[in-house]
Amino acid sequence: MKRIVIESLVLSQKTAIVEDDKLVELLIEDNTNEKIVSNIYRGVVKNIKPGIEAGFVDIGLEKLAYLPLGKNKDIKAGQDIMVQINKEGIGTKGPKLNLEISLAGRYLVYIPSNDRATMSNKITEEKERFRLKKIINTINKENLGLIVRTEAQGCTLEELKRDLEELKVKYEVICKEFKLGIGPKLLHKELDFASKYIKDNVNEYVDQIIVNNEDKYDELKLILKSINKEYINKLVLEKNKDVFDLYKVQSQIEKFLNKKVWLKSGGYLIIEKTEAMTVIDVNTGKFTGSIKLEETVYKTNLEAANEIARQLRLRDIGGIIIIDFIDMHKKQYKEELLKTLDIELKKDKRKSEVLGMTRLGLVEVARRRDKNSVDSYYLGNCPICKENSYVKSVNFIIDNIEKEIMRISEHTYYKKVTLELNKEVYKEINQKWKNILDTIRQKYDIIIEPTCSNCISYEKINIIYNT
Repeated sequence: MKRIVIESLVLSQKTAIVEDDKLVELLIEDNTNEKIVSNIYRGVVKNIKPGIEAGFVDIGLEKLAYLPLGKNKDIKAGQDIMVQINKEGIGTKGPKLNLEISLAGRYLVYIPSNDRATMSNKITEEKERFRLKKIINTINKENLGLIVRTEAQGCTLEELKRDLEELKVKYEVICKEFKLGIGPKLLHKELDFASKYIKDNVNEYVDQIIVNNEDKYDELKLILKSINKEYINKLVLEKNKDVFDLYKVQSQIEKFLNKKVWLKSGGYLIIEKTEAMTVIDVNTGKFTGSIKLEETVYKTNLEAANEIARQLRLRDIGGIIIIDFIDMHKKQYKEELLKTLDIELKKDKRKSEVLGMTRLGLVEVARRRDKNSVDSYYLGNCPICKENSYVKSVNFIIDNIEKEIMRISEHTYYKKVTLELNKEVYKEINQKWKNILDTIRQKYDIIIEPTCSNCISYEKINIIYNT
């Protein structure tokens, strides 16, 4: 059974993809740090750096965006240009821009500056590729730049034609907006993670879409109606309920925040993040097996390869990943291990590549980094030891406060509570997050009075009910 569970809170919106009750992917949007990838802007070129063949563009954000120039050497400082964000800013870096605009529909991607029609490599059946190519030739008389998406498999001519017409109209509106006014301007805003995931991925294999927010429910209803009216029956509203707890998502998140990940066989992984890379160590642990040592190691490594692919996707780990598998001597076993890892990583929509195994059994994997990893939302540096020790973040604590208030609102008549918090947490919430706490108060009509205590641990919340 496949479920998509969307938890809308004041501070965040999270989308969990659950297959047979197992969490396989988690998308997080911090509502204080709005998603901007794929947004289209009118930008003003501030300066050109010929030495690095790049320009820096003001698109109305706090930091200037970075634009690789490539062959576009004629761009000058002060010029207005239409650009699209293809990578979020990370750390001190601003977002990365692209001059080639692309608009994604349900079945097609429209690239106005191109004149070639191509097809997703994931459409592998020759008969279907030929059928789709024939349809595209029929509807694309203007030789527009198009990519036929994987979701287009089985689509009719009418469905593809409607998708293309909608994309063309959308681009015309963007062009009109570009010509109006001067200076940096947002021309097109991409859907949030939850809505985009639904638009791109809902099909007959998705059994339920669960949401806890009425506005999101109404928005998804319109999206589903435009795809297939019958899909609306998949949508379930659990208004103002802790859907991650209700559908056993939260307990799985708690597990993947740990460095140690247990395998079913009794083996385990240790996942360590450093500034430059992520290192994963594979151990046999409790698994001794009933066969020879070499076969025991091989079986543990295969199980680890499957789980590593899942963890990379789940935690959204990007960049260079070094995997220290347990050493094996047989060449056949090494080849099978790399093949298994490669097959599992191909299921990931984020581009990943297995770069091979060294003599020491180290495997190097490169996974495209588009944004900060999931645990950067849930974990923060320990405020006491100030070193590489992680505790639950204030984001995590505020989300938990809202969930507790949500339960009080649903199951009790209390209209006022006192929150006892660790003094460091209390200090940070008071300085930076008072507006979020005020919004939670208003949302559930419950007065919340935070206090600090020297006797409470960093991550804990004590609730005192007031009559």
